[in-house]
Amino acid sequence: MKEILRLIQAARYALEGLAYLIREEKNTRLLLVTAALTLIICPLIGFNAFQTVVVFFTVMATLVAEVINTAIEVALDLQVQGKYHQKVKIAKDVAASAVLLCIMNSVIVFLVILFSNLFNK
Repeated sequence: MKEILRLIQAARYALEGLAYLIREEKNTRLLLVTAALTLIICPLIGFNAFQTVVVFFTVMATLVAEVINTAIEVALDLQVQGKYHQKVKIAKDVAASAVLLCIMNSVIVFLVILFSNLFNK
């Protein structure tokens, strides 16, 4: 029973984090809208269920990268308390590059599936 309560508390903390991201982080809101639109638009332009899920998962991977990026930025900002530090800049830039790579991956996956569908018809 104690383990179940611990898991419930952990889930509560995770939901608080998600609420913070939705409330405070514009990129998180944008990625959530993009994920929802993926589920609507992909079938409308002829993607089958598997193709839609693949694109959706790439968008969700971008969202996960954004969540990790935000956590790193908040932790580092707390550590340096407004002072500039070159290593902190590098860490934040590298974390942001993970988001960029995921976005590029999502676009490439979407375009490959789109053009594959167009040329195979």
